[in-house]
Amino acid sequence: MAAAAGATSPKRLRVYSSAAATADVDYSNGAASGKRVGTHNGSFHCDEALGCFLVRLTSQFAGADVVRTRDSQILDSLEAVLDVGGVYDPSRHRYDHHQKGFNEVFGHGFNTKLSSAGLVYKHFGKEIIAKELQLNEDHEDVHRVYLAIYKNFVEALDAIDNGINQYDTEQPPKYVNNTHLSSRVGRLNLDWTDSDQSPDKENAAFQQAMVLAGSEFMESVRFHVKSWLPARSIVMECLLSRGSVDPSGEIMVLDRFCPWKLHLFELEQELKIDPLTKYVLYQDERSKSWRVQAVSVAPDRFESRKALPEKWRGMRDDELSKETGIPGCVFIHMSGFIGGNKTYEGALEMARAALKC
Repeated sequence: MAAAAGATSPKRLRVYSSAAATADVDYSNGAASGKRVGTHNGSFHCDEALGCFLVRLTSQFAGADVVRTRDSQILDSLEAVLDVGGVYDPSRHRYDHHQKGFNEVFGHGFNTKLSSAGLVYKHFGKEIIAKELQLNEDHEDVHRVYLAIYKNFVEALDAIDNGINQYDTEQPPKYVNNTHLSSRVGRLNLDWTDSDQSPDKENAAFQQAMVLAGSEFMESVRFHVKSWLPARSIVMECLLSRGSVDPSGEIMVLDRFCPWKLHLFELEQELKIDPLTKYVLYQDERSKSWRVQAVSVAPDRFESRKALPEKWRGMRDDELSKETGIPGCVFIHMSGFIGGNKTYEGALEMARAALKC
C-alpha cells in the first residue's frame, strides 16, 4: 500500500497565454506531452489552479501545457478546457461550471455544486488516488480515499468558488478566516499596484497557484494513504469490540493511539451505532498514564456528547481521587472534555462513573 515517492509528480510545466497558443512548440526535449489544457486568463481562482494541476497528473494529459485564454477559437483547438467555455462535456474534456442550468454534483451523498476542480476530480480522482496507492482503481481503499479527499479537501473549494456558505444562517461570522487555501491562491493574483501587469507575469503567478494548490492536494492524499487509512482500520476494530469494555457500549478503548475522531463519527454513521460512544480511552505516550476523552457532538464542535461531571472539573490528583472515590486520578479539564488516570483500570472506572452522572 505504500506509495512510491513522486508517483504522481507532474512533468515540467509550461503556462502561456493566447499569444503563444498557436506558436510552434518543440516537444522533442520531452518537456511536454504535445497536449494542451486550456483555462481562462485574467484573475484566477483556486478551482482552475487545482483543476489544471490535477488533469496533468493523469496518463492522458501528463505534462500537458496550460494555455490561458478566452479566445473561443483557440479553446476549441485544445484537448481539454477547464473553467471557461460554457460547456460541461466529459466526453470532450470540457469542464466548465458557469453556464446556465449547470447543477452537477459529486454524488455519493455529496450535494455541493461542483467547480472545475470538482469536475476534474470527479472524473480523474480515482486514477490519481490509485497511482498513489499503487492499486487498481476498483480497489475498496482507492474508493475510500477518493471519497475522503473530496470530503476533506475538494468540496470546500467547490463551495467557495460557487459562493455556497458553510452554514445555513443569516448571522455574520464571529471572525474572519482569510487563511484557507482559496484565499491564499487568490492572493497570488497580481496586485493592482504592480507596475508589471503583463500576460507573462500573470501566467507566472498562475503557475505558482497551481503549485500551491497541487502541493497541498498531494499532501492531503499522502496523509490519507499513510495515516488516515491505517487509523480507520484501528478505530473500526476498537469500535466493534467496545462491548467487551463495558456493557453499555458507550466506552471505546484505543489499543494503539491514532487520530480517531473523524473516523469514529463516520464509522458510527456507517455502522448505525446505537448508543453512540460517549468516552474514548487511550494511553498517553509520554506519561504512560491513561486519558478519558469525551466525544464531541460533531467533529467541528467543542461541545461534548456527555462531558465529564461538572463537580470533578478543575480538580487534580488526591483531591480528585477523593471526590471520585477512584485511586490514581490525575486531572479533569475545566471544560470536562478530558481527564486522566495513572492506570487503565482507573480511567475505565472514571468513564463508567461519568456515565452514571
